[in-house]
Amino acid sequence: MTEKEIRDVFSQNLKLLREKKGLSQMALASKADLATNFINDIENGKKWISPATLSKLSEALEEMPYSFFVPVQIPAVSSNEMINQFCTEISNELLYTIKQISEKYVQ
Repeated sequence: MTEKEIRDVFSQNLKLLREKKGLSQMALASKADLATNFINDIENGKKWISPATLSKLSEALEEMPYSFFVPVQIPAVSSNEMINQFCTEISNELLYTIKQISEKYVQ
């Protein structure tokens, strides 16, 4: 891997791991005692990290340091698949809501 590829993998994984934990950049920055704009710059590949920063991020996200460097394949989802999934989820939620309302008001 080239240096750029390593940095890209790290940036992508940092964002994925942060989102997996349900943290905003601000929340992660607070947990890791780092600046929010620094987290943003790392995720966007504008800044690089020191071993001390890797340790802080690793602790804050409760992940082993190596996990930031393992390439992850994100399955490509076509627009049609995404739209179909979205419509299915909305339909299911709408049906559930209608059922709840009808049970409450229709006896």
